[in-house]
Amino acid sequence: MKSNSLKILILIGFLIPSAWTESQGQKTSLQGFSLKVSPGALVYYGDLSTNDLNLPKRIFTGSKFGIGASMIKQFSPFFGIQALFMAGSLYTAASDNSYFTGSLTEFSLSARFDPLKLLKDNSFPVSPYASVGVATFGFRSVRREIGTNVVLLPNFGYENDGLTKTTRQTAMSMPIAIGLSYRILPYLQLELEHSIRMTNTDLIDCFKGPNTANDLYSLTSIGFRFSIPSKSTAIPPAVTENQAVPMLPRTDSSEINMYVDCQIPETIAAGKSFTVNIRILKGKYSGPGKLIQKYPEGFTTSSDNTHEYTLTFNNQNVIVDWTNMPADSVVTLKYDIQTSDKVSGNQSIAERFEYEELTGPKTIRFNDKIFVENLKQAGGNDDPANQVVKPSGLGESVKAAPFIKANIRKSEALPGIEFRVQCGAFRDKNKADTHLAAKYKISEIIQEEYTDQWYKYTVGSFPTYEEAARYRDQFISRTGILSSFIVVYKNGKRLSNIADAYK
Repeated sequence: MKSNSLKILILIGFLIPSAWTESQGQKTSLQGFSLKVSPGALVYYGDLSTNDLNLPKRIFTGSKFGIGASMIKQFSPFFGIQALFMAGSLYTAASDNSYFTGSLTEFSLSARFDPLKLLKDNSFPVSPYASVGVATFGFRSVRREIGTNVVLLPNFGYENDGLTKTTRQTAMSMPIAIGLSYRILPYLQLELEHSIRMTNTDLIDCFKGPNTANDLYSLTSIGFRFSIPSKSTAIPPAVTENQAVPMLPRTDSSEINMYVDCQIPETIAAGKSFTVNIRILKGKYSGPGKLIQKYPEGFTTSSDNTHEYTLTFNNQNVIVDWTNMPADSVVTLKYDIQTSDKVSGNQSIAERFEYEELTGPKTIRFNDKIFVENLKQAGGNDDPANQVVKPSGLGESVKAAPFIKANIRKSEALPGIEFRVQCGAFRDKNKADTHLAAKYKISEIIQEEYTDQWYKYTVGSFPTYEEAARYRDQFISRTGILSSFIVVYKNGKRLSNIADAYK
Protein backbone atom coordinates (compact mmCIF):
# COMPACT_ATOMS: atom_id res chain seq x y z
CA MET A 1 0.00 0.00 0.00
CA LYS A 2 2.70 2.49 1.05
CA SER A 3 4.84 1.55 -1.94
CA ASN A 4 2.00 2.25 -4.39
CA SER A 5 1.17 5.55 -2.73
CA LEU A 6 4.78 6.63 -2.91
CA LYS A 7 4.86 5.85 -6.64
CA ILE A 8 1.75 7.95 -7.23
CA LEU A 9 3.23 10.83 -5.26
CA ILE A 10 6.41 10.70 -7.34
CA LEU A 11 4.37 10.60 -10.57
CA ILE A 12 2.21 13.57 -9.62
CA GLY A 13 5.23 15.50 -8.39
CA PHE A 14 6.89 14.91 -11.75
CA LEU A 15 3.90 15.98 -13.86
CA ILE A 16 3.54 19.47 -12.34
CA PRO A 17 7.16 20.59 -12.91
CA SER A 18 6.91 19.10 -16.41
CA ALA A 19 3.88 21.27 -17.21
CA TRP A 20 5.71 24.29 -15.77
CA THR A 21 8.83 23.59 -17.82
CA GLU A 22 6.81 23.13 -21.01
CA SER A 23 5.06 26.45 -20.44
CA GLN A 24 8.34 28.26 -19.81
CA GLY A 25 9.94 26.59 -22.83
CA GLN A 26 7.18 27.95 -25.03
CA LYS A 27 7.64 31.42 -23.47
CA THR A 28 3.99 31.63 -22.47
CA SER A 29 4.75 32.95 -18.95
CA LEU A 30 2.28 30.70 -17.06
CA GLN A 31 -0.29 31.25 -19.78
CA GLY A 32 -3.42 29.23 -19.01
CA PHE A 33 -2.53 28.61 -15.34
CA SER A 34 -4.72 29.54 -12.39
CA LEU A 35 -4.50 29.23 -8.61
CA LYS A 36 -7.38 28.25 -6.36
CA VAL A 37 -8.01 28.21 -2.60
CA SER A 38 -11.03 26.20 -1.39
CA PRO A 39 -12.02 26.33 2.31
CA GLY A 40 -14.97 24.19 3.33
CA ALA A 41 -16.49 21.39 5.41
CA LEU A 42 -14.79 17.96 5.51
CA VAL A 43 -17.28 15.13 6.14
CA TYR A 44 -16.67 11.43 6.93
CA TYR A 45 -18.81 8.46 5.79
CA GLY A 46 -18.11 4.97 7.16
CA ASP A 47 -18.78 2.29 9.74
CA LEU A 48 -19.20 4.67 12.66
CA SER A 49 -21.34 7.21 10.84
CA THR A 50 -25.12 7.10 10.92
CA ASN A 51 -25.10 6.64 7.11
CA ASP A 52 -27.30 9.71 6.83
CA LEU A 53 -26.84 11.03 3.28
CA ASN A 54 -28.49 14.36 4.10
CA LEU A 55 -25.56 16.61 3.16
CA PRO A 56 -26.69 19.82 4.96
CA LYS A 57 -27.30 17.82 8.16
CA ARG A 58 -23.90 16.19 7.83
CA ILE A 59 -22.15 19.54 7.38
CA PHE A 60 -23.75 21.10 10.46
CA THR A 61 -23.53 18.09 12.82
CA GLY A 62 -20.57 15.94 11.81
CA SER A 63 -18.05 17.95 9.84
CA LYS A 64 -14.69 19.56 10.49
CA PHE A 65 -12.75 22.26 8.67
CA GLY A 66 -10.86 21.38 5.52
CA ILE A 67 -9.04 23.49 2.95
CA GLY A 68 -7.62 22.83 -0.50
CA ALA A 69 -4.99 24.68 -2.51
CA SER A 70 -4.66 23.83 -6.18
CA MET A 71 -3.03 24.81 -9.45
CA ILE A 72 -5.03 24.39 -12.67
CA LYS A 73 -3.60 24.26 -16.18
CA GLN A 74 -6.29 25.00 -18.78
CA PHE A 75 -5.47 23.28 -22.09
CA SER A 76 -8.70 24.42 -23.78
CA PRO A 77 -11.82 26.31 -22.69
CA PHE A 78 -13.52 23.05 -21.65
CA PHE A 79 -10.61 20.87 -20.44
CA GLY A 80 -7.94 21.32 -17.79
CA ILE A 81 -5.75 19.44 -15.31
CA GLN A 82 -5.86 20.25 -11.58
CA ALA A 83 -3.21 19.43 -8.96
CA LEU A 84 -4.66 19.75 -5.45
CA PHE A 85 -3.21 19.65 -1.94
CA MET A 86 -5.85 19.32 0.79
CA ALA A 87 -5.64 19.21 4.58
CA GLY A 88 -8.28 18.97 7.28
CA SER A 89 -9.84 17.09 10.19
CA LEU A 90 -12.43 14.32 10.44
CA TYR A 91 -14.93 13.63 13.23
CA THR A 92 -17.98 11.52 13.95
CA ALA A 93 -19.95 10.30 17.00
CA ALA A 94 -21.01 6.66 16.77
CA SER A 95 -24.13 4.99 18.13
CA ASP A 96 -22.04 2.70 20.41
CA ASN A 97 -21.06 5.53 22.80
CA SER A 98 -17.78 6.21 21.00
CA TYR A 99 -16.37 8.82 18.66
CA PHE A 100 -13.32 9.22 16.51
CA THR A 101 -11.22 12.16 15.38
CA GLY A 102 -8.49 12.27 12.80
CA SER A 103 -6.33 14.48 10.64
CA LEU A 104 -5.96 14.02 6.90
CA THR A 105 -3.73 15.32 4.10
CA GLU A 106 -4.24 14.57 0.41
CA PHE A 107 -2.46 15.19 -2.89
CA SER A 108 -4.45 14.58 -6.07
CA LEU A 109 -4.37 15.05 -9.83
CA SER A 110 -7.73 15.44 -11.62
CA ALA A 111 -9.09 16.09 -15.10
CA ARG A 112 -11.63 18.90 -15.15
CA PHE A 113 -14.42 19.36 -17.72
CA ASP A 114 -16.51 22.51 -18.35
CA PRO A 115 -19.21 21.27 -20.79
CA LEU A 116 -20.91 24.64 -21.49
CA LYS A 117 -17.66 25.96 -22.94
CA LEU A 118 -18.03 23.50 -25.81
CA LEU A 119 -20.81 25.74 -27.08
CA LYS A 120 -20.14 28.45 -29.65
CA ASP A 121 -21.10 31.17 -27.17
CA ASN A 122 -18.87 30.56 -24.16
CA SER A 123 -19.31 33.99 -22.61
CA PHE A 124 -21.70 32.84 -19.85
CA PRO A 125 -20.56 34.14 -16.44
CA VAL A 126 -21.91 30.95 -14.77
CA SER A 127 -20.62 27.53 -15.83
CA PRO A 128 -21.04 24.04 -14.28
CA TYR A 129 -18.08 21.69 -14.24
CA ALA A 130 -17.07 18.20 -13.17
CA SER A 131 -13.76 16.52 -12.36
CA VAL A 132 -12.40 13.05 -11.68
CA GLY A 133 -8.92 11.95 -10.71
CA VAL A 134 -6.60 9.90 -8.51
CA ALA A 135 -5.18 10.79 -5.10
CA THR A 136 -2.93 9.54 -2.36
CA PHE A 137 -3.69 10.57 1.23
CA GLY A 138 -2.32 10.12 4.71
CA PHE A 139 -4.39 9.93 7.88
CA ARG A 140 -3.83 9.74 11.65
CA SER A 141 -6.93 8.64 13.62
CA VAL A 142 -7.93 7.78 17.19
CA ARG A 143 -11.19 6.40 18.58
CA ARG A 144 -12.35 7.20 22.13
CA GLU A 145 -15.19 6.46 24.49
CA ILE A 146 -17.66 9.31 24.95
CA GLY A 147 -17.54 10.77 28.46
CA THR A 148 -14.33 9.07 29.69
CA ASN A 149 -12.18 9.71 26.57
CA VAL A 150 -10.61 6.29 27.05
CA VAL A 151 -8.74 5.24 23.91
CA LEU A 152 -10.31 2.33 22.10
CA LEU A 153 -7.85 0.22 20.13
CA PRO A 154 -6.67 0.00 17.45
CA ASN A 155 -5.29 3.44 16.54
CA PHE A 156 -3.69 4.54 13.30
CA GLY A 157 -0.89 7.07 13.49
CA TYR A 158 -0.80 7.12 17.30
CA GLU A 159 0.61 4.99 20.12
CA ASN A 160 -1.88 3.25 22.39
CA ASP A 161 -2.14 6.37 24.56
CA GLY A 162 -3.82 8.14 21.65
CA LEU A 163 -1.45 11.11 22.02
CA THR A 164 2.01 10.05 20.87
CA LYS A 165 2.19 10.38 17.10
CA THR A 166 3.62 7.67 14.88
CA THR A 167 3.91 7.37 11.09
CA ARG A 168 0.77 8.28 9.21
CA GLN A 169 -1.18 5.60 7.42
CA THR A 170 -1.39 6.06 3.65
CA ALA A 171 -4.02 4.97 1.17
CA MET A 172 -5.43 5.77 -2.27
CA SER A 173 -8.67 7.47 -3.25
CA MET A 174 -10.56 8.57 -6.35
CA PRO A 175 -11.89 12.14 -6.02
CA ILE A 176 -15.07 12.92 -7.99
CA ALA A 177 -16.40 16.48 -7.95
CA ILE A 178 -19.19 18.61 -9.38
CA GLY A 179 -19.26 22.37 -9.11
CA LEU A 180 -20.57 25.69 -10.32
CA SER A 181 -18.20 28.46 -11.38
CA TYR A 182 -19.17 32.16 -11.43
CA ARG A 183 -16.90 34.76 -13.07
CA ILE A 184 -16.75 37.82 -10.80
CA LEU A 185 -13.95 39.60 -12.68
CA PRO A 186 -11.96 38.72 -15.82
CA TYR A 187 -9.25 37.12 -13.64
CA LEU A 188 -11.34 35.99 -10.63
CA GLN A 189 -13.95 33.23 -10.32
CA LEU A 190 -16.05 32.04 -7.39
CA GLU A 191 -16.55 28.25 -7.41
CA LEU A 192 -19.00 26.25 -5.28
CA GLU A 193 -17.95 22.59 -5.27
CA HIS A 194 -18.89 19.28 -3.69
CA SER A 195 -16.42 16.42 -4.01
CA ILE A 196 -16.41 12.91 -2.62
CA ARG A 197 -13.43 10.56 -2.20
CA MET A 198 -13.89 6.84 -2.63
CA THR A 199 -10.98 5.18 -0.81
CA ASN A 200 -9.39 1.73 -0.75
CA THR A 201 -9.26 1.50 3.06
CA ASP A 202 -11.73 0.80 5.86
CA LEU A 203 -9.41 1.98 8.63
CA ILE A 204 -9.88 5.76 8.62
CA ASP A 205 -12.31 5.54 11.57
CA CYS A 206 -10.18 2.97 13.49
CA PHE A 207 -12.91 0.36 13.03
CA LYS A 208 -13.22 -2.46 10.53
CA GLY A 209 -16.51 -4.32 10.39
CA PRO A 210 -16.83 -7.88 9.07
CA ASN A 211 -18.90 -6.97 6.01
CA THR A 212 -18.56 -3.22 5.63
CA ALA A 213 -17.46 -1.17 2.68
CA ASN A 214 -14.45 1.13 2.56
CA ASP A 215 -14.63 4.54 4.20
CA LEU A 216 -15.35 7.71 2.28
CA TYR A 217 -14.94 11.42 2.91
CA SER A 218 -16.12 14.56 1.13
CA LEU A 219 -15.26 18.26 0.94
CA THR A 220 -17.94 20.87 0.30
CA SER A 221 -16.19 24.16 -0.36
CA ILE A 222 -16.40 27.72 -1.67
CA GLY A 223 -13.31 28.36 -3.78
CA PHE A 224 -11.64 31.48 -5.12
CA ARG A 225 -9.86 30.89 -8.42
CA PHE A 226 -7.40 33.45 -9.80
CA SER A 227 -6.24 33.14 -13.42
CA ILE A 228 -2.65 34.25 -13.89
CA PRO A 229 -2.66 36.94 -16.61
CA SER A 230 -0.20 36.36 -19.43
CA LYS A 231 1.77 39.14 -21.03
CA SER A 232 -0.06 40.66 -23.99
CA THR A 233 1.37 39.32 -27.20
CA ALA A 234 3.52 41.99 -28.78
CA ILE A 235 2.64 43.54 -32.15
CA PRO A 236 5.52 43.74 -34.62
CA PRO A 237 6.99 47.28 -34.77
CA ALA A 238 6.34 47.50 -38.53
CA VAL A 239 2.57 47.11 -38.13
CA THR A 240 1.02 50.48 -38.94
CA GLU A 241 -2.27 52.16 -39.67
CA ASN A 242 -4.88 50.67 -42.01
CA GLN A 243 -3.22 47.27 -41.68
CA ALA A 244 -5.09 44.19 -40.56
CA VAL A 245 -3.25 43.75 -37.26
CA PRO A 246 -2.45 40.08 -36.52
CA MET A 247 -1.57 38.73 -33.14
CA LEU A 248 1.60 36.64 -33.09
CA PRO A 249 1.25 32.83 -33.23
CA ARG A 250 0.02 31.40 -29.96
CA THR A 251 0.73 28.09 -28.29
CA ASP A 252 -2.59 27.93 -26.41
CA SER A 253 -5.35 26.71 -28.72
CA SER A 254 -7.94 28.33 -26.46
CA GLU A 255 -6.85 31.82 -27.52
CA ILE A 256 -8.27 33.81 -30.40
CA ASN A 257 -6.57 35.15 -33.51
CA MET A 258 -8.02 38.63 -33.85
CA TYR A 259 -7.55 41.01 -36.83
CA VAL A 260 -8.51 44.69 -37.02
CA ASP A 261 -8.68 46.67 -40.28
CA CYS A 262 -9.34 50.42 -40.06
CA GLN A 263 -9.79 52.37 -43.32
CA ILE A 264 -9.27 56.14 -42.98
CA PRO A 265 -8.59 58.47 -45.94
CA GLU A 266 -5.01 59.56 -46.22
CA THR A 267 -6.01 63.15 -47.04
CA ILE A 268 -9.04 65.29 -46.19
CA ALA A 269 -9.85 68.98 -46.70
CA ALA A 270 -10.26 71.07 -43.54
CA GLY A 271 -13.88 71.66 -42.59
CA LYS A 272 -15.03 68.50 -44.42
CA SER A 273 -16.21 65.15 -43.08
CA PHE A 274 -14.94 61.68 -43.86
CA THR A 275 -16.09 58.12 -43.21
CA VAL A 276 -14.20 55.68 -40.99
CA ASN A 277 -14.66 52.03 -42.02
CA ILE A 278 -13.84 49.38 -39.41
CA ARG A 279 -13.62 45.66 -40.05
CA ILE A 280 -12.86 43.16 -37.28
CA LEU A 281 -12.06 39.55 -38.17
CA LYS A 282 -12.80 37.70 -34.94
CA GLY A 283 -13.53 34.08 -35.91
CA LYS A 284 -15.76 32.36 -33.34
CA TYR A 285 -15.11 34.89 -30.57
CA SER A 286 -18.39 36.16 -29.09
CA GLY A 287 -17.41 37.85 -25.83
CA PRO A 288 -17.21 41.56 -24.99
CA GLY A 289 -15.20 43.95 -27.18
CA LYS A 290 -14.24 47.63 -27.15
CA LEU A 291 -12.66 49.81 -29.85
CA ILE A 292 -11.13 53.09 -28.65
CA GLN A 293 -9.82 55.77 -31.05
CA LYS A 294 -8.23 58.97 -29.75
CA TYR A 295 -8.67 61.86 -32.24
CA PRO A 296 -6.83 65.22 -32.13
CA GLU A 297 -8.60 68.48 -31.30
CA GLY A 298 -10.83 69.65 -34.14
CA PHE A 299 -12.29 66.19 -34.94
CA THR A 300 -15.86 65.43 -33.78
CA THR A 301 -18.60 62.85 -34.24
CA SER A 302 -21.98 62.03 -32.70
CA SER A 303 -23.03 59.14 -30.46
CA ASP A 304 -24.93 56.17 -31.89
CA ASN A 305 -26.96 53.58 -29.94
CA THR A 306 -29.05 52.22 -32.80
CA HIS A 307 -26.93 49.13 -33.57
CA GLU A 308 -25.76 46.05 -31.66
CA TYR A 309 -22.96 48.24 -30.31
CA THR A 310 -22.81 51.56 -28.45
CA LEU A 311 -20.78 54.41 -29.96
CA THR A 312 -19.90 57.37 -27.74
CA PHE A 313 -17.66 60.42 -28.24
CA ASN A 314 -16.07 61.82 -25.10
CA ASN A 315 -12.89 63.83 -24.53
CA GLN A 316 -11.83 63.27 -28.17
CA ASN A 317 -12.27 59.49 -27.75
CA VAL A 318 -14.54 57.50 -30.05
CA ILE A 319 -15.55 54.42 -28.03
CA VAL A 320 -17.38 51.53 -29.72
CA ASP A 321 -18.55 49.02 -27.10
CA TRP A 322 -20.04 45.51 -27.56
CA THR A 323 -21.46 43.69 -24.54
CA ASN A 324 -21.21 40.54 -26.64
CA MET A 325 -19.91 40.71 -30.19
CA PRO A 326 -22.15 39.37 -32.99
CA ALA A 327 -21.90 35.75 -34.07
CA ASP A 328 -20.59 36.68 -37.55
CA SER A 329 -16.89 35.94 -38.01
CA VAL A 330 -16.42 39.40 -39.59
CA VAL A 331 -17.87 42.49 -37.88
CA THR A 332 -18.07 45.76 -39.82
CA LEU A 333 -19.10 49.27 -38.83
CA LYS A 334 -18.67 52.81 -40.09
CA TYR A 335 -19.22 56.32 -38.82
CA ASP A 336 -18.53 59.89 -39.98
CA ILE A 337 -15.96 62.29 -38.55
CA GLN A 338 -16.27 66.07 -39.01
CA THR A 339 -13.11 68.20 -39.13
CA SER A 340 -12.80 71.83 -38.07
CA ASP A 341 -11.73 74.44 -40.61
CA LYS A 342 -8.89 75.35 -38.23
CA VAL A 343 -7.14 71.95 -38.46
CA SER A 344 -4.22 71.49 -40.82
CA GLY A 345 -1.24 69.23 -41.47
CA ASN A 346 -0.54 65.65 -40.39
CA GLN A 347 -2.76 64.42 -37.55
CA SER A 348 -2.22 61.22 -35.55
CA ILE A 349 -4.99 58.90 -34.30
CA ALA A 350 -4.09 56.48 -31.48
CA GLU A 351 -6.24 53.33 -31.51
CA ARG A 352 -6.68 50.10 -29.61
CA PHE A 353 -9.10 47.14 -29.54
CA GLU A 354 -9.78 45.33 -26.25
CA TYR A 355 -11.32 41.88 -25.80
CA GLU A 356 -11.19 38.95 -23.37
CA GLU A 357 -9.50 35.60 -23.81
CA LEU A 358 -9.52 32.65 -21.46
CA THR A 359 -6.37 33.93 -19.76
CA GLY A 360 -7.64 37.49 -19.34
CA PRO A 361 -8.04 40.80 -21.22
CA LYS A 362 -6.09 41.36 -24.45
CA THR A 363 -5.31 44.59 -26.29
CA ILE A 364 -4.38 45.24 -29.92
CA ARG A 365 -2.78 48.66 -30.40
CA PHE A 366 -2.31 50.49 -33.70
CA ASN A 367 -2.15 54.06 -35.05
CA ASP A 368 -3.43 56.00 -38.06
CA LYS A 369 -2.45 59.30 -39.65
CA ILE A 370 -4.46 61.68 -41.80
CA PHE A 371 -3.27 64.77 -43.66
CA VAL A 372 -5.65 67.75 -43.41
CA GLU A 373 -5.36 70.23 -46.29
CA ASN A 374 -6.20 73.75 -45.15
CA LEU A 375 -6.20 76.14 -48.14
CA LYS A 376 -6.94 79.18 -45.98
CA GLN A 377 -3.89 78.69 -43.85
CA ALA A 378 -1.79 77.87 -46.93
CA GLY A 379 -2.71 81.12 -48.69
CA GLY A 380 -5.39 79.73 -51.02
CA ASN A 381 -3.11 77.81 -53.40
CA ASP A 382 -4.54 74.37 -54.18
CA ASP A 383 -1.21 72.77 -55.01
CA PRO A 384 1.05 72.14 -51.97
CA ALA A 385 3.93 71.48 -54.32
CA ASN A 386 3.73 75.06 -55.67
CA GLN A 387 3.34 76.82 -52.29
CA VAL A 388 5.27 80.09 -51.96
CA VAL A 389 7.73 80.03 -49.07
CA LYS A 390 10.05 82.72 -47.72
CA PRO A 391 13.50 81.43 -46.73
CA SER A 392 14.97 82.88 -43.55
CA GLY A 393 17.08 86.00 -44.18
CA LEU A 394 15.82 86.68 -47.74
CA GLY A 395 13.53 89.49 -48.80
CA GLU A 396 12.08 87.74 -51.79
CA SER A 397 9.76 84.78 -52.15
CA VAL A 398 11.01 81.52 -53.63
CA LYS A 399 8.81 78.73 -55.05
CA ALA A 400 9.15 75.20 -53.73
CA ALA A 401 10.49 72.37 -55.82
CA PRO A 402 8.69 71.95 -59.18
CA PHE A 403 5.95 69.40 -59.67
CA ILE A 404 7.14 65.81 -60.05
CA LYS A 405 4.93 63.36 -61.93
CA ALA A 406 4.57 59.88 -60.45
CA ASN A 407 5.22 56.74 -62.50
CA ILE A 408 1.68 55.33 -62.17
CA ARG A 409 0.45 52.30 -64.13
CA LYS A 410 -2.67 50.19 -64.09
CA SER A 411 -2.50 47.19 -61.78
CA GLU A 412 -1.33 44.01 -63.53
CA ALA A 413 -2.63 40.55 -62.68
CA LEU A 414 0.04 37.92 -61.97
CA PRO A 415 -0.52 34.17 -61.49
CA GLY A 416 -0.16 32.78 -58.00
CA ILE A 417 0.27 34.66 -54.74
CA GLU A 418 1.69 38.19 -54.81
CA PHE A 419 2.41 40.60 -51.95
CA ARG A 420 2.56 44.38 -52.42
CA VAL A 421 2.81 47.46 -50.20
CA GLN A 422 -0.10 49.91 -50.34
CA CYS A 423 1.15 53.50 -50.07
CA GLY A 424 -2.01 55.53 -50.67
CA ALA A 425 -5.75 55.63 -51.32
CA PHE A 426 -7.72 58.57 -52.75
CA ARG A 427 -11.27 59.37 -53.81
CA ASP A 428 -9.82 61.72 -56.46
CA LYS A 429 -7.23 59.99 -58.63
CA ASN A 430 -5.77 63.36 -59.67
CA LYS A 431 -4.27 63.77 -56.21
CA ALA A 432 -2.04 60.74 -56.58
CA ASP A 433 0.68 62.59 -58.53
CA THR A 434 0.86 65.42 -56.01
CA HIS A 435 1.01 63.26 -52.92
CA LEU A 436 2.92 60.20 -54.06
CA ALA A 437 5.54 61.89 -56.22
CA ALA A 438 5.89 65.56 -55.29
CA LYS A 439 5.23 65.19 -51.58
CA TYR A 440 6.81 61.79 -50.83
CA LYS A 441 9.16 61.55 -53.86
CA ILE A 442 8.29 57.97 -54.80
CA SER A 443 10.34 57.07 -57.86
CA GLU A 444 9.43 53.39 -58.33
CA ILE A 445 6.53 52.10 -60.42
CA ILE A 446 3.17 52.64 -58.69
CA GLN A 447 0.27 50.33 -59.57
CA GLU A 448 -3.24 51.79 -59.53
CA GLU A 449 -6.55 49.97 -59.03
CA TYR A 450 -10.11 51.14 -58.38
CA THR A 451 -11.98 49.19 -55.71
CA ASP A 452 -14.63 50.00 -53.10
CA GLN A 453 -14.96 53.52 -54.59
CA TRP A 454 -11.30 54.24 -53.85
CA TYR A 455 -8.24 54.60 -56.07
CA LYS A 456 -5.62 52.48 -54.34
CA TYR A 457 -1.90 52.60 -55.07
CA THR A 458 0.68 49.89 -54.39
CA VAL A 459 4.42 49.48 -54.90
CA GLY A 460 6.64 46.40 -55.15
CA SER A 461 5.79 42.81 -56.00
CA PHE A 462 7.01 39.87 -53.92
CA PRO A 463 6.24 36.12 -53.75
CA THR A 464 6.53 35.93 -49.92
CA TYR A 465 5.25 37.97 -46.99
CA GLU A 466 8.75 38.18 -45.47
CA GLU A 467 10.21 39.89 -48.56
CA ALA A 468 7.30 42.32 -48.66
CA ALA A 469 7.75 43.12 -44.95
CA ARG A 470 11.44 43.96 -45.43
CA TYR A 471 10.58 46.19 -48.39
CA ARG A 472 7.75 47.88 -46.45
CA ASP A 473 10.13 48.79 -43.59
CA GLN A 474 12.67 50.29 -46.01
CA PHE A 475 9.90 52.12 -47.88
CA ILE A 476 8.50 53.69 -44.69
CA SER A 477 11.98 54.74 -43.58
CA ARG A 478 12.72 56.35 -46.97
CA THR A 479 9.38 58.07 -47.66
CA GLY A 480 7.91 58.67 -44.21
CA ILE A 481 4.50 57.22 -45.26
CA LEU A 482 3.71 55.55 -41.94
CA SER A 483 0.35 54.30 -43.22
CA SER A 484 1.97 51.87 -45.69
CA PHE A 485 0.89 48.27 -45.19
CA ILE A 486 1.06 44.89 -46.93
CA VAL A 487 -1.74 43.62 -49.19
CA VAL A 488 -2.00 40.23 -50.89
CA TYR A 489 -3.26 39.14 -54.31
CA LYS A 490 -4.10 35.69 -55.60
CA ASN A 491 -4.15 35.29 -59.38
CA GLY A 492 -4.58 39.06 -59.66
CA LYS A 493 -7.50 39.28 -57.22
CA ARG A 494 -7.00 41.38 -54.11
CA LEU A 495 -7.82 39.46 -50.89
CA SER A 496 -9.28 41.03 -47.77
CA ASN A 497 -7.18 38.90 -45.41
CA ILE A 498 -3.59 37.76 -45.76
CA ALA A 499 -4.51 34.37 -44.28
CA ASP A 500 -6.98 33.80 -47.15
CA ALA A 501 -4.05 33.48 -49.58
CA TYR A 502 -3.14 30.09 -48.12
CA LYS A 503 -6.62 28.55 -48.08
